[in-house]
Amino acid sequence: MPALANTVHRALPRIVEAIYDSVADVDRWQSTLDAIRRLALGQLAMLAVIDTVGNSARFSVSCGDPSMLEPLQRDYGSEVPFFTAVPKMDIDMPFTVDSIYALQGPDARQNWIESRIVREWVEPNRLDDFFWVALMKRPTRIGTLMVVTDKDRRQISAEDLELVSSLAPHVRRAVTIGDLFEAERRKAEIFRSVLETLDHPVMIVSADMQIIFANPAAEALLVENSAVCSVRGQLSFAYPQANASISCAVALGTRDEFALGPSGIDIPLAKVSVPAVAHIMPLARREISARMSQRAAAAIFIAAAGTAPIPALEAIGALFGLTAAEKRVAGHVAAGKTRKEIAAASGVSDGTVKSQLATIYDKTGTGDQRELELLIRELSPPLRSRNGA
Repeated sequence: MPALANTVHRALPRIVEAIYDSVADVDRWQSTLDAIRRLALGQLAMLAVIDTVGNSARFSVSCGDPSMLEPLQRDYGSEVPFFTAVPKMDIDMPFTVDSIYALQGPDARQNWIESRIVREWVEPNRLDDFFWVALMKRPTRIGTLMVVTDKDRRQISAEDLELVSSLAPHVRRAVTIGDLFEAERRKAEIFRSVLETLDHPVMIVSADMQIIFANPAAEALLVENSAVCSVRGQLSFAYPQANASISCAVALGTRDEFALGPSGIDIPLAKVSVPAVAHIMPLARREISARMSQRAAAAIFIAAAGTAPIPALEAIGALFGLTAAEKRVAGHVAAGKTRKEIAAASGVSDGTVKSQLATIYDKTGTGDQRELELLIRELSPPLRSRNGA
């Protein structure tokens, strides 16, 4: 096991680099997804972003044995009953078949076992379980990553789930940013050309937040000077929490892409007339950064947050890079629960909750549950209205 652990440890940074390389070159997604599949000891892997309005795939890639994949895509794709569970799934949290059963209710397991897809496809191929991760849950978009395992694989362990969970935020960031310019990608082959045609503001910055490039939409945003501004060429955000979070994500991504984790995705830019969020894509190790500048450290994408207000819990998770488990604990704190009550509600020990809270306090700069609860309340007013605070 130590040898396997060392192999996994060495493979993770390479896979993370491949994930970000795939944003600029979608042809790389096939090999990147296959690397994730092999790391998780899976038979098949599928990554997709679905347009829920048109019920069509905006982006889709799969890998594995074609003799298994082709029947699934041709004959059984519409019969997979688990997609109704996606709205209930925590972002970045890998689910197994059993945990999906728990989300869908008491009849889910029996309905699946008796289904045609199990009888004609799952059982003949000796498939057994899966890692399934929700990457995107929006009114018009659903994004998921699934790795399917077979009966020859050992039972999925807590360590396996932690491994997939560590990769999930990186896949989510890449898919989220890729979705912003998927349509324009077909019209341009060079990264800079793609950025210039985007309706979304995009800025390339150095590690110290000096602006190297801004597309026309970003230039217009800088002229407006409400949410974002340039001070002697250095990018700054009006909302202090967002400014600190974005600067930290840029610096962290420059030093260690893998350590970036959930930081730098969906960061809310509060106190602006129209709600917006920022996504940070690390560039320091990308080939495309050399085409822009040797100093290019990150691309910052600004996107509309949608018509729905950003809940304070989602805001605090994005601003401070909380994992799905940490965000859930913060939610219990916001509800006024004691540490003992949080442990009971989460089905874990008091020691585990104590450790999680310590990490949350460190990330948010709070000292105890009361300070954390006050911070969550403080973040609510600016994000509640489309007209700002």
